[in-house]
Amino acid sequence: MSYDAIILDNDGVLTHLTGTDVVRAAEAQRAALQTGAKPLYDDVAYLFDLAGDEPTRPVDLDDDGSSRPVDFAGDGPARPIDLAVVSNNQHATVEHILDVFGLDDLFSVAYGREPTIEGFRRRKPEPYYLELAVSELGAENALYVGDSNVDVLAADRAGVDVAFIRRPHRAEYELVAEPTYEIETLEELLPLVGCEPVPR
Repeated sequence: MSYDAIILDNDGVLTHLTGTDVVRAAEAQRAALQTGAKPLYDDVAYLFDLAGDEPTRPVDLDDDGSSRPVDFAGDGPARPIDLAVVSNNQHATVEHILDVFGLDDLFSVAYGREPTIEGFRRRKPEPYYLELAVSELGAENALYVGDSNVDVLAADRAGVDVAFIRRPHRAEYELVAEPTYEIETLEELLPLVGCEPVPR
């Protein structure tokens, strides 16, 4: 299959996952700054649980607790191909990650959700942001790479092929739909787009 674009999820695909405790603390601190209240971490954690929005995030962090990028550049295609990011993270988070790690020039398009109720509703498995990326790239045959059921379902709804990447944190993960491919590393994408690995 010849693809003209590869679109990647962020958490677990482009970057290693951030620990749940770090995410909860950051959300609590942000809420406190916005309201002037003292953060109550346990209350914020309880709200995450009530919302059913508890992410499964094994701790795989740098010393300061921050997310770090997966070795992607070394696994990249040997020929030009459009790359994009589509994530359920807020858009500002996606932009920050690409900026901090100097990946801006690697990706033609990057989408995270808007910090609004509508943006929340448009999260995967809704195909909204994935369809925007495909349209902006002008891709005729895109491949989406994700590590969760919402990624597989969003790709299916958008009518694009999907590669489920089964990294160690997804070893026992059960899929609710069949992906086009199942891979373990980004390097396995290369033959899918007709490329050979770049010598390292």
